Amino acid sequence: MKNNRIILKKILSNKESLDILNNTAEGLNTSAVITDINGDILANIGNLDPEAAAGSFPLNIKGEKAGSAVGNKNAQVIASMINYMLAAEYNKRDLIDEVSNSYKEINLFYDFTEKILDCNSVSDIVLLTLSLIKSFIKVDTVSIMLKNDETNWIDVISAYDCDEKTVKNSIMPFNGESIAEFVMLSGNAEIINDISIDGWTAPSGGKTGSMMCAPLKIKNRVIGAINIATENISEFTSSDLKLFTILSHNAAVCVENVRLYKDLKEIFMSTVYALAETIEMRDNYTGNHTKRVMEYSCAIGETLGMEKDALEVLRLSAILHDIGKIGVRDDVLLKPSKLTNEEFALMKKHPVFGEEILRKIKGLEHVVPGVKHHHERHDGRGYPDGLKEDEIELNAKIISVADTFDAMTLDSPYRKGLDSKTAIDELIKYSGTQFDAKIVDAFIRAFPYIDMHKSNNIFKIGDDLNG
Repeated sequence: MKNNRIILKKILSNKESLDILNNTAEGLNTSAVITDINGDILANIGNLDPEAAAGSFPLNIKGEKAGSAVGNKNAQVIASMINYMLAAEYNKRDLIDEVSNSYKEINLFYDFTEKILDCNSVSDIVLLTLSLIKSFIKVDTVSIMLKNDETNWIDVISAYDCDEKTVKNSIMPFNGESIAEFVMLSGNAEIINDISIDGWTAPSGGKTGSMMCAPLKIKNRVIGAINIATENISEFTSSDLKLFTILSHNAAVCVENVRLYKDLKEIFMSTVYALAETIEMRDNYTGNHTKRVMEYSCAIGETLGMEKDALEVLRLSAILHDIGKIGVRDDVLLKPSKLTNEEFALMKKHPVFGEEILRKIKGLEHVVPGVKHHHERHDGRGYPDGLKEDEIELNAKIISVADTFDAMTLDSPYRKGLDSKTAIDELIKYSGTQFDAKIVDAFIRAFPYIDMHKSNNIFKIGDDLNG
């Protein structure tokens, strides 16, 4: 009602509108006083003498009263003209709102499309989806569920509450009770404005009043669903559902890309690890040396506080640190006795051979420094380039400590390996000369906990689907 008064007042304050109304009143030899719904006078068309008023004609906007035109019987024409102007103004405002909303939607999804390309985990996708949903719908929780064709359960793989805190992930059976299951089977989005009446269960648990659920669909294949919920009963609209469905389609594409990327990454890592193990099999005495160096290196990296992406590079570098040994002759690599100076000179070339191999493989250029320089020394007396101190890349320093520790504790044809305590004492002895003291210190701090890194799962560190 307040808006009706504002719209009426706006029309009557417009000079062109008033001129049209006054000219019409003059032509009809009539006049009218225009009042709002409170009876306040907004305009006097044709300078009506109040005592000459003979009737009152309603002014309406979409069936709601906005005011009155008081005058003689011809004042009805004035009232009709004002009603026409009110309808035109109302429709214009509707059109402006529609254009504004469309512009907002376009910006929203442009922003979503641009940002979602940077998401490399499903958790990132859920957080981004939550932030965008909250910009146009009041929502308390959002969760993404994926179909698990192997178990025939629904994996609630990522959920957040309104404060963007992670809700414990869970699994749900296909038991016909969840709205997510219904949406996955039908492939159509649904609005549940009162969950207590409709009887559905909420995937995220807790108190839920209303929900909207949309399928995560790739072409005609449903891979899961996305659910948003409010604690209290809400009135989700068809416009809300339309926006939510479009957003869920974009999220589905990105979720599938993340899953495919994870699959490719695992295949890539398996291939790399198999390659490293194949090379290691040439030497029967090393016995999982590559795996242990990787575990030691990653433990050091985590102790140093390295970020997930940096740990991934470190892990690859450690796995491939001895790949250059493929270029070393068997009579040197597998020699059961101590190497001659000439043979050792050939063995010292394996980091360079490793660099030459890896530079030819697209996507592995970033691991080259760790592979090439893991035999450099802090005092500059290492090989192949005689680098020292900060000239040596961090990964190379880490692998140097891990590699040396494993070599010292490994039995060889011509000596028995050292026990862990003695090997650590050796690292401390050469800390600051052969090794960077900070790396040795990190290894010593990490060593009591390294057992938790030892597993057959080479993808352990930072490599789950949720990121």
